[in-house]
Amino acid sequence: MIPSLRSSWPKFGWGKSFLLLGLCALFFLLGTGNSEAAFNTVIIDAGHGGHDLGASRSLIYEKHLNLDVARRLERTLRESGFRTVLTRSTDDFIPLSTRSAKANKYRNAIFVSIHFNWSWKSKVTGVETFYRSSSSRNLADYIQRQLIRKIGCTNRGVKTANFSVLRKTRHPAVLVEGGFVSNKGERSSMLDPRYRQVVADSIARGILEFRKKR
Repeated sequence: MIPSLRSSWPKFGWGKSFLLLGLCALFFLLGTGNSEAAFNTVIIDAGHGGHDLGASRSLIYEKHLNLDVARRLERTLRESGFRTVLTRSTDDFIPLSTRSAKANKYRNAIFVSIHFNWSWKSKVTGVETFYRSSSSRNLADYIQRQLIRKIGCTNRGVKTANFSVLRKTRHPAVLVEGGFVSNKGERSSMLDPRYRQVVADSIARGILEFRKKR
């Protein structure tokens, strides 16, 4: 059968060329770690940690809120079939470059950094999501939309930023600010485990929507 197939190709070998081009395209998609193909790994970055407290007010430290939401997000994503990687799983200080380097070891992944905000103006409220590269814009949009839909807080929007973890991570990467520790009302909400679960679940929904529509 093989000889007859070869003899059926045009004189100049166009059929064989198309076959080779198709195989090359397939190998390219399979072999590209940062391709637009569906991803299966989520790098979850709990901001701050150790001596780096992050935003704080009334003995409420951002580093603890970040880690709690990161762990909740990890559980939710695993239940949805994702592979998850935490940049930190304990209250330890991890340099920003180490976080990005860890994320870049994985293929077909996205990066989500969890934070809570602070302002010297105590009345400032709301949730915002940051991105840097164009490949991350849709991920930021989906996550922000889900957060606003479920929390019902002030929508501070989706914005670009040159944060180190966004700049140095080669995957689609976003940084989520889940409310203001400096605001009494939002700080009170953050202390409720149900609020932190809603934040985690909203981020997970945004990730699922991003993967579905890629």
